[in-house]
Amino acid sequence: MNTTEALQAIGTTGKGRCWYCDLKLPRPQVAIDGGWDVQRVEGERVATIILVCPTCLRQRAELGEEEFLRNLSLRVCNATC
Repeated sequence: MNTTEALQAIGTTGKGRCWYCDLKLPRPQVAIDGGWDVQRVEGERVATIILVCPTCLRQRAELGEEEFLRNLSLRVCNATC
């Protein structure tokens, strides 16, 4: 998948958000220059892609997938509980 093309296409709709933190996708060139990523979710029956902001990408890389998701769930719970 071509990340640049995907960010340009999604960015023009004005509706993209980070899958993890819900940060709004900026204009396409800002998203590309800023390090946003487009990832395919494997194992789904329908082709699914998600947007991931630079902050979530960095935190996931630093903490590992399991710890990142645990921290994310705690943030959501603290915000809504």
